[in-house]
Amino acid sequence: MLYPPRGPIDKSVMADVAEALKTLYERGLVQAMGGNVSTLHNGLVYLSPTRVFRGRLSWMDVAVMRLDGSVVRGRPSSEWRMHIAIYRRLDGIAAVVHAHPPALLGADSMGLRLNPSLLMEAEATVGCVAGVPRVKPGTWELAEAVATALEASGCKAAVLRNHGVVAVGRSLWEALDMAEAVEDLARISLYQRLGGGGV
Repeated sequence: MLYPPRGPIDKSVMADVAEALKTLYERGLVQAMGGNVSTLHNGLVYLSPTRVFRGRLSWMDVAVMRLDGSVVRGRPSSEWRMHIAIYRRLDGIAAVVHAHPPALLGADSMGLRLNPSLLMEAEATVGCVAGVPRVKPGTWELAEAVATALEASGCKAAVLRNHGVVAVGRSLWEALDMAEAVEDLARISLYQRLGGGGV
């Protein structure tokens, strides 16, 4: 299948990608060189780079790819396959955020189920959270597993076992909001467990 781009590279979109990943880092949701974000704009995928400190990202660091997986510029994240697979499979999605939130990873390791009804904002925005078993990062196997989980469930977020969260949306900021809502749910679930409530 052909995926022709429909416009030139947009520097303002590159700046938004850099800003979104810097925000994730500042909020403690990714490590210094971890996590990745992307947005689909005019047939091109604007994707955060590999091995660049997230706290000082600039628009010039952002990679650009085509939906066929070819690179237009830069050095895209090692998880580029996952972003491409999601855009190919899910209609109406224009942004993907992948983070490694610590509370979520802790809750996941304890087997706690995330219940969006615990947080009204999460219930209204995320709705549900899909699950993906442990799969090697950066592989097509993981990419297809995540895309399939989101497509089959209709959820806007998925927890990747021992790995993190993937959230999708119609914009970078919507996807970022989804990822933060999932981390908030994880914190609430942990507080419930500490308080003896359990979930």
